Amino acid sequence: MSRFSGVLALLALAAACGAQGAPRDALFQHLGGQPGIESIAAELIDRVAADPVLGRSFKDSNLRRIKQHLAEQLCELAGGPCHYSGDPMREVHAGHDITEAEFYGMVEVLRDVLGRHAIALPDRNRLLAMLAPMKRDVVRVPPGT
Repeated sequence: MSRFSGVLALLALAAACGAQGAPRDALFQHLGGQPGIESIAAELIDRVAADPVLGRSFKDSNLRRIKQHLAEQLCELAGGPCHYSGDPMREVHAGHDITEAEFYGMVEVLRDVLGRHAIALPDRNRLLAMLAPMKRDVVRVPPGT
């Protein structure tokens, strides 16, 4: 099984696990509330932007703004009091030509960041399940596929 097939299987499992369990606002609390979510977003963006392969699409970007919008998005998804103020994902990622490999690379970094922040596995899976549908708006689909 390839590395990316494993990530696909994990996202499918996360989606199944995410459909059950605690209310969304509990996820917000389990992620550490707004300070925890801001820390997770900042670490994720810092690590991905510094990566020689994954950071390609962040070149010349306003990382502070990206961290802010990602924190808003995670907060809202997790049932917190925040509202995402950024543009739609399809517009944000248009022209960046983000590949499936880059997308799954960022998912792997996010999984690691969540683990480093001591987020319980069920909560990590719930968050990943909420983020998984965004793949279609982030990844560039090669012509003819």
